[in-house]
Amino acid sequence: MAEEKEEAPKKASGGLLPIINLVLLIILLGIGGFIAWKMMAMEQPPEPTEQAQVEGQAVDTEIPEAEDEDPDAPPIFIDIADITINLADTDVSRFLRAKIKLELRNEAAQARVEQQMIKINDMVLTLLSSKTFAEIRTPQGKYDLKEDIVYRINRLVSGKPVKSMYFTDFVSQ
Repeated sequence: MAEEKEEAPKKASGGLLPIINLVLLIILLGIGGFIAWKMMAMEQPPEPTEQAQVEGQAVDTEIPEAEDEDPDAPPIFIDIADITINLADTDVSRFLRAKIKLELRNEAAQARVEQQMIKINDMVLTLLSSKTFAEIRTPQGKYDLKEDIVYRINRLVSGKPVKSMYFTDFVSQ
């Protein structure tokens, strides 16, 4: 018998599919790298110029010093106007009603705070309206809000006239 070799048809061992996969993989890696690079660039604040650094050292980096206070003096409290604002939530319309009392260090601090009361009210309204319900509903959120308000008022008035801040009414819905 004659032996005949059957030749099986040869399959193309490469083709177009592996090349397409390789190109898509390279494009995908390039896009991922670009997104990661952009995210890293967003997190880093721009470096200030040398002149801005010199000016910033005198103004922005100084923390106001606490004023002298008499430990035997009775505390001085002052009210900030009643506040009712819309919160920054976008999914649901929510509001906040709050009454705030400031504990001041002395009479001189009281005079300075009363002189700046319009700016203080504006700053507090702006700050509270930028908060969401999720940020202020927890006890830690309220504490952080208090700390932020006291810090900002002390910066606004110069020095540290405000010793503490208290919410006497806090309703959010």
